Amino acid sequence: MAAVSPGSSSHGAFAEFIASDPELSVFRSFQALSARNLLHLQLRMLEIEAELQKSDEDDATNVNDASRLATKCWEVFALRAREKGSREAKKMDLVNRLQGTMKEYHEALVLRSQIMKFTTPNDRVFRVFQGWFDSEQPFLGHGHDLPSKRDDFIALAPSSGADILTRNLEDLAGKYLAGKRHKETTEVKYYSARHVTRLVTIITVLAASLVIQAAIVTLYLVHNEVLRLCMIAVFTSVFAASLAVMTDGRRTDIILATAACAAVLVAFVAQD
Repeated sequence: MAAVSPGSSSHGAFAEFIASDPELSVFRSFQALSARNLLHLQLRMLEIEAELQKSDEDDATNVNDASRLATKCWEVFALRAREKGSREAKKMDLVNRLQGTMKEYHEALVLRSQIMKFTTPNDRVFRVFQGWFDSEQPFLGHGHDLPSKRDDFIALAPSSGADILTRNLEDLAGKYLAGKRHKETTEVKYYSARHVTRLVTIITVLAASLVIQAAIVTLYLVHNEVLRLCMIAVFTSVFAASLAVMTDGRRTDIILATAACAAVLVAFVAQD
């Protein structure tokens, strides 16, 4: 039996750590095993399908009137299936297998489809998760290297910010924003996500307004028409790039905002 380190944490401590913040709810998805389970169920379905086809072919060549009637009337089929060893009894067993396996197969398909919609945890969250795990060593046995398969982890509550600015500010927040340290692992720091969201909003609004203001001032000072058109193209591109970097807006939203910015600049030039 492996020796237990005096300073190692238990399953309970690991559970408390995961529950301490929604972002830490990251777990193995076992994608390979899930796919293997579906493959096995699929093979069972193929086997049942082949057996049913063989049974239907046998029924088609059967000259027995009662057996033919059983292929057309469920009540007769169910009644004859009660006779042990009959063709109908064997087919009823096959139908029951079909129903059970089909239900299991479709449920597995739906569950895998739902699991695949989860995203992987971002690097910051997984660094915290892995750092705590390596430091506290809560598992022995097969779970001792749990974080080793990074790509197989999913986040049940992923970070709300998907844009580059938010991710970078979240990385810096642990160093500069006020917060509290984890009681056992002081390297882990908790801070308010609202502070990061507000900071992102302020920076985004200021950056967007500064781009437009700089464009207006430049267009006011430049009187060459060709140069003005070039300036409109440049500032519109900068505005679009800033939105792409600092927001998680959809492409259509960014295109609409960029078109509105270009329209404002063109209108300004036309009135000048």
